[in-house]
Amino acid sequence: MTQALLLRIIVAATSSFVLFAAIFTMPLAALPMAYIGLAYGAAQAAMVAVATLIISSVIMGPPLAIVFFIVFLAPTFVLVRQALLSRPRETEEVSHPQETDEKSAPSFVFYPLQKLILLVLSLTGLGTVLAFVSLGGEAGLPQAMADALRQSPGISSALLSVYEISSPEDYLRLANFMLIASFASWPLLLLGNAQAAQGILVKFGNNLRPASSYQTLTLPPWLSFGFAALLTLGLVLPGWVATLAVTLAALVMSAYFLLGLAIIHAISRNWRGRGPILATLYFLIFVMAWVSIPVSLMGLLDARFDFRGLRKRPDKPSNSTGDKE
Repeated sequence: MTQALLLRIIVAATSSFVLFAAIFTMPLAALPMAYIGLAYGAAQAAMVAVATLIISSVIMGPPLAIVFFIVFLAPTFVLVRQALLSRPRETEEVSHPQETDEKSAPSFVFYPLQKLILLVLSLTGLGTVLAFVSLGGEAGLPQAMADALRQSPGISSALLSVYEISSPEDYLRLANFMLIASFASWPLLLLGNAQAAQGILVKFGNNLRPASSYQTLTLPPWLSFGFAALLTLGLVLPGWVATLAVTLAALVMSAYFLLGLAIIHAISRNWRGRGPILATLYFLIFVMAWVSIPVSLMGLLDARFDFRGLRKRPDKPSNSTGDKE
């Protein structure tokens, strides 16, 4: 290993720790590790994870370091490793536009994008189940969080003055919402960091995995049945088990949110002013979380309505250069 690569690994580990410790930048904590992994390989990503774990243990203590490892480092390593898996392309195999772009002309087939999303859903779903089962005791994780919020003087007074939350039922509803939102954002953070790292590497030509196209991204039909089953369980089961079922359904919905974004990018390909429109959409999603609901519904209903099917029709001839991307 060259000294330059070792220095990059150390800088990435330090950056990951700083992003995690700064709280406000915590969602980006896995970005440096994903960057090193997708640029140099899974072994280098593992080195970043180990170095970050050591730094976190020394400065923040082992408990928080373990949380950091479970939430960000370990899933990102698995994601990077799978993303870099490849096999030689058979001579008779037809290139799939979802996995590669025209410029790369790859001689290898990489791990499919759809399976990467399902892998992250599986990892975060397993982690969610383990968290609900192992934390919270007999009362359950939602009730344990509600009690913690109510017993904290600073938090309880702020909730009372700003949101008028005072009764145990209000605290329990807030705890349920916080848990559902937090776990639902988990796969989005992992996939978002990996995609951001991949995008930067592709721009500078340092990527190991070819650039992926999201224009034809789909999700398996059985996933929608699983989503419906989890929502049904959330309505009929009692207590914290119902919250667990709804949280798992929210995890699945996060995958449809990504699919909805892919559909929007596909159908807006020839729109005039596409850049400002997409920028506005992402800004609205950032400042108003409810905007993600119609985007997710678009992804969920795509198998039924085929929103991207309109792009299969030939475009009307036009002499205007604004109609071309």
